[in-house]
Amino acid sequence: MKIYIAFIVASLSFLASCNTSEQTNSNEGKSSSAEVINSTITEEVLDENTHKVVVKEKIASGGYIYIKVSEKGNEYWMAVPGRQIEIGATYYYDGGMEMRNFESKTLNRTFESVIFSEGIRDTNKGVAKTNTHSNPEEKTSVDHIEKAPNGISVAELFENPKSYLNKQVIIKGKVVKVNNGVMKVNFVHLQDGSIGNGKYDITITTNDTFKVGEVVTIKGTVTLDKDFGSGYVYDVLVEKAVII
Repeated sequence: MKIYIAFIVASLSFLASCNTSEQTNSNEGKSSSAEVINSTITEEVLDENTHKVVVKEKIASGGYIYIKVSEKGNEYWMAVPGRQIEIGATYYYDGGMEMRNFESKTLNRTFESVIFSEGIRDTNKGVAKTNTHSNPEEKTSVDHIEKAPNGISVAELFENPKSYLNKQVIIKGKVVKVNNGVMKVNFVHLQDGSIGNGKYDITITTNDTFKVGEVVTIKGTVTLDKDFGSGYVYDVLVEKAVII
């Protein structure tokens, strides 16, 4: 009888032990699943064209800030329009135009490689961006500007760009953006209030000096599908522009 009772007690102890083990394993499984889910939720997802960098060094010069950044263990130099940048902070940018053996006259220094970007931001937002400098279909903020004598409007150029390929054109417009000293030329954006094929902003390259806000008349040669590398392609570009 004693042996029988001892057998029952041992059996009950064994079952209790199994139940505790199953609960522990179940809880561990739930914990692991939760960790995986939380890891998936908190993992940052970047657009394929978006870069996440940490600033290691900065030098302000000529309207630009040259910053040495680290991205996935690689360090390189960038140049971005002047803004407040903190060393050690994390920033994001969407693509850029790489210049090799770039000489900065204001710094009296030659960089083996510099990526010129239109800007960096503090957060990973608004990452959807094309690799071409076409304009989105929206309204221009510039009031209508009359064409120059013998000139064309921005709309006319965008509506029929092939007819102007490799030809000189005259355009009168308002300067809305200036990037000086890129590839030893200045990049200037003009608008005249007209819109063609949903586009209203024409980019020109020039050695002349422009100021944002002024209305100018320029003459330059039209080129199409201009590829500067690093995903920077201009559908329509006016090169070697001069003020007339």
